[in-house]
Amino acid sequence: MDAFHSMLIPIVFGMLLLCVGFSYQERGSGVFMIWIGMFFIIGTIGFKIIEKLA
Repeated sequence: MDAFHSMLIPIVFGMLLLCVGFSYQERGSGVFMIWIGMFFIIGTIGFKIIEKLA
């Protein structure tokens, strides 16, 4: 798996969690999915930034 796919898969999975979580935002599980989706997206981007700086 190349670098593009290793970055794309967590971001797509995070976007999917955001979409499903937004649909169920009235429930606790929906809010949790939104949190986890944001964690995947921001974590992947942060990891790539730190990787480039090191």
